[in-house]
Amino acid sequence: MTGKPGEAFPIDYAVRLKSLPYVSAGEVLDRRASLDQLRGRDVIIGTNATGIGNRYAVPGQGPSASVFVTALAAETLLDGAPVTYGWWVPFLVAFLTSALLMRVSRTQLVLGMIATLPVCAVGLPLLLESLGRYADIMPALVLMLGAMGHHAWKLHRQTFDERGMVNEVSGQPNLNALRAAGLDSQDGLIAARIHNYAEAATALPSAAEKELVDQIIMRLTLGNGGCKVYQGDEGIFMWLMPAAGINNVGDQLAGLSAIFRSPANVSGRLIDLNIAFGVDADPGRTIQSRMSSALLACQEAQNAGEHWRVYDPTKLEATEWRVSMLGELDAAIDNGEVWVAFQPKLDLLSGEICGAEALVRWTHPEKGPINPEEFITAAERHDRIEKLTDHVLNRAVQVAAKLNSNGQRFDMAVNLSPRLIGHANLKPMVIQTLRRHGLPAERLILEITETAAMSSADAAMQELKDLRSLGLQLSIDDYGTGFSTLDYLKRCPATELKIDRSFVKMLVTSRSDRIMVNSTIELAHSLGEEVVAEGVEDSETLQLLAQMGCDKAQGYLIGRPMPYEALIDYLASYSPAKAA
Repeated sequence: MTGKPGEAFPIDYAVRLKSLPYVSAGEVLDRRASLDQLRGRDVIIGTNATGIGNRYAVPGQGPSASVFVTALAAETLLDGAPVTYGWWVPFLVAFLTSALLMRVSRTQLVLGMIATLPVCAVGLPLLLESLGRYADIMPALVLMLGAMGHHAWKLHRQTFDERGMVNEVSGQPNLNALRAAGLDSQDGLIAARIHNYAEAATALPSAAEKELVDQIIMRLTLGNGGCKVYQGDEGIFMWLMPAAGINNVGDQLAGLSAIFRSPANVSGRLIDLNIAFGVDADPGRTIQSRMSSALLACQEAQNAGEHWRVYDPTKLEATEWRVSMLGELDAAIDNGEVWVAFQPKLDLLSGEICGAEALVRWTHPEKGPINPEEFITAAERHDRIEKLTDHVLNRAVQVAAKLNSNGQRFDMAVNLSPRLIGHANLKPMVIQTLRRHGLPAERLILEITETAAMSSADAAMQELKDLRSLGLQLSIDDYGTGFSTLDYLKRCPATELKIDRSFVKMLVTSRSDRIMVNSTIELAHSLGEEVVAEGVEDSETLQLLAQMGCDKAQGYLIGRPMPYEALIDYLASYSPAKAA
């Protein structure tokens, strides 16, 4: 027996407890056991009671009394003191194996490493233990399980990412794959968009969409020199073009346009494909922004009826402003940046100022005055015109109510967007605004463009009649720029025609314009409507209009659009002689 007093050592639990002979004290006392059985043997005396603290779990053999555990320890020492390596040997093996596992990607090698890892971390210690050498495997097991879990998660993410790089319908690489491939690319980016793709895909059986995509990609690959094509949604396709060939991109895209003139034969059906191309040749921006700009160039080409167009970086600032403008518009209305100017109207019979037109203005703190046509059009396109109209209407009615409070007649005209004609909130908005400020309805004029009024459906025409029934006035703005018919003029509940400035401007020099304006005045009067001429800038034009019997005039000669405070000063100082 070897070993030092007080030195700890591992017990060899491979020794079976049943192989250890023992004699109970009761058998010796009752002489049922002979002492000869103990002669010449090493004897361990201990209790075999089942009390608490006397029994220990023996691996693979269940609970046993402490005396038997002591006997197993003695048997271990009889075979020689165990050699203990500690935890670092299996941990080092597991660490090296795990490190190698993290660096490999080939499937067979990965599977081999996964099989080797538990063998090295568990099998090796078991082999050493059979030779009387022991090692602590718990740290190695923890490392092994962590490494295997990490690699399993890595494989799962890799599979998920690969699935996210492929279009589910066609199996072609998608735009996520392009983002990864073009991350540091200096190549040009080409975008192609089939503008009638949704229509074409809808007309085909569901299983035929892949065939359609395959034909599109085959044509694109044929014409782009074999560059890899990536598929997006809704008929979008992109590829990276080597920087060396970007100067000849026009010839390539012209050739591709010619290829797509022939319809695609999909499942026996001839499908015409309306395609346009966009190019971004600036490698200095991120791939994501270049993809967006190439698509923007695509859209511009399609809108212009062209086959392709190169994105112009100088438009980037304007594009960013258009995107952010709507986001700033609501706040601009609330903080007073959007305000209302008033342009006076002259009554040609009395020579007095009889009203004004409310015109919206936006003074941006950084960009200065914003073109009204720009932000009004954007608000109409993106369904934000209601708040803007409510703001202008409220301010216009408020001013009109103040000007009418002293008993004088002062009409206020407000432009009405075509998008609001027939809108459920329009009539309540007008009624509430008139009531809020106490303005008589007949002092409010809502102006609608001739084109918008003509295109109004029956329901919208009824809406105009409902508004007219409130007592307010309706004016057809920009008259002469549309194609009004006598039947339309008869049905429309307008009280006023407003002759477009393009005809008024040439009134003195153009005989045809004089005839048109004069006949319009006579026609309007025959229908019981008044006539307003806008764009009056000189006294001669004003005198001609008065001679023709025009009722009112508006233009720079009478007054430019001005803030409310300036309008008050203007009205206080105005005299009929100024307009003569």
